[in-house]
Amino acid sequence: MSGQSITDRITAAQHSVTGSAVSKTVCKATTHEIMGPKKKHLDYLIHCTNEMNVNIPQLADSLFERTTNTSWVVVFKSLITTHHLMVYGNERFVQYLASRNTLFNLSNFLDKSGLQVPPSDFSNSK
Repeated sequence: MSGQSITDRITAAQHSVTGSAVSKTVCKATTHEIMGPKKKHLDYLIHCTNEMNVNIPQLADSLFERTTNTSWVVVFKSLITTHHLMVYGNERFVQYLASRNTLFNLSNFLDKSGLQVPPSDFSNSK
């Protein structure tokens, strides 16, 4: 799949309408595109962790919500984005994560995207 999916575009547009730039950026950082989160989105989210008027629980919850997606790409990008914010973001983000009883519940995750990984060449080796 190339480019953002229709679902990604609709979700980002919904966040634009509600005025949540943070949620919109989380959505854009965790699209269905098979590539890492874009640097501009990660940089903006790092900047948000340093702003006193940004709701850190809302930022974290937006990332947690993306881990409930049925696509392994979206879930993986959510985890990558969270890790990036833990390493490069403000300590307030890490402190909030540490204060939660649970972080990510991936125990029920089952990729339903239908994306097949090609068989390994090793299966034909002698």
